[in-house]
Amino acid sequence: MLIFITGGVRSGKSSFAEMVAVYHGNKGYRLHYVATCEQNGAEMAERINRHREDREKSGYAWKTWEQPRDIHDLSAAFAHEDVILLDCLTNLVSNELFAGWRENRNQWEEAAFREMVFQKIMDGITELKKQCEVLIIVSNEVFQGLLPDDSGTFYFMQMMGHLHQHIVRQSHWVYQVEFGMPILRKGYDADENQCTACTV
Repeated sequence: MLIFITGGVRSGKSSFAEMVAVYHGNKGYRLHYVATCEQNGAEMAERINRHREDREKSGYAWKTWEQPRDIHDLSAAFAHEDVILLDCLTNLVSNELFAGWRENRNQWEEAAFREMVFQKIMDGITELKKQCEVLIIVSNEVFQGLLPDDSGTFYFMQMMGHLHQHIVRQSHWVYQVEFGMPILRKGYDADENQCTACTV
């Protein structure tokens, strides 16, 4: 099963995603947390530690994997008894797309490189989904402002949009979280064996 959860910064999407993971974990599945962010600042380090402490206090046994890129490398570590929470797609895309920027390797300017990154991420998601019982992907809504002036941000947003569309099409459940409240956008009807779009 694939569950996609999106929302703005500090919208409560990560907390909701953990609740969804625990719900499925209560069915006897093991809980895994795939963290894709890199600790590149004091604020990010504080947020990472806070989320880790929240999971430790939850009373559930989470296994955490630090994987800022190359998520396909993890697929062999999982089995059908596992629930995987990947948090988040936004950091994963940034890490993959802008790899090498510190060395002034602006590969993201090349269309072939961007296509390779897109396919690499989608292939990694497909591999994880095949290996586990439930895959939950958290992502950010980055499309509500004006179009960016710089090409790097434009290509990043373009890739995020394409990934969101592809992932949503494959997802059984899609939620958008606003102000800590989840809104169901797509749900899976087990009786009809099909997905239906939801509106509010």
